[in-house]
Amino acid sequence: MPINVPGALFHKSMKARRQLGDIVASIISSRRERNVEVNDLLGSFMEPEEALSVEQIADNIIGVVFAARDTTASVLTWIVKHLGENPSILRAVTEEQEEIMKTKEKTLTWADTKRMPFTLKVIQETMRVASILSFTFREAVEDVEYDGYLIPKGWKVLPLFRNIHHSAENFPEPEKFDPSRFEVAPKPNTFMPFGNGTHSCPGNELAKLEILVLLHHLTTKYRWSLLGSETGIQFGPFALPPNGLPIKLYLKTDK
Repeated sequence: MPINVPGALFHKSMKARRQLGDIVASIISSRRERNVEVNDLLGSFMEPEEALSVEQIADNIIGVVFAARDTTASVLTWIVKHLGENPSILRAVTEEQEEIMKTKEKTLTWADTKRMPFTLKVIQETMRVASILSFTFREAVEDVEYDGYLIPKGWKVLPLFRNIHHSAENFPEPEKFDPSRFEVAPKPNTFMPFGNGTHSCPGNELAKLEILVLLHHLTTKYRWSLLGSETGIQFGPFALPPNGLPIKLYLKTDK
């Protein structure tokens, strides 16, 4: 259970949450004082017909920040780490992206992103290994008996995605980073980085598209090396390397 006492991680997170709420409230107040309408997400929440309070608007904006930005950034962090630790996989991704560049005179197109099958497997394997979201919240809609335990209707249930993704029954050698395992589609309900069912993340395709585009530019324009060899995962609330991911980044034109 989270402990809201000074010094505890949960206490720090709640303090940060209040600070974020104050920032959003300040922006809302400024826009209303200047009587300006901005065609963005915040502006849509502020429309009179929405009838949302400042607190409700802040909750929605903060939710989007965490769900749409921090999760994708966490996945990218782990991809950089795993590619840095696996030169042969990095080489395969780079070759795939450079092959696309040979036929390009301008920016990437939607069709180009469909020519990145191996890069997509790297993204999938990263989401499996790191399991950026370890669990989600659900509610039992009926009594369920599982492994000798009764879960009554109405009880809250937390599916643990990380346990599912790291089950040797679902993924042999689960701790090994192996994108080739996604050459065959996983069994149903064994790979759920975006949740599952009608309540799965609506932004999952956008997130994968963003990562594909970034990896295209990263692998074709830059090279990098990891500093240090620290292992492990810190959850708070997203999966990240314990002390960040220090790297040296070079333009490919640099020697």
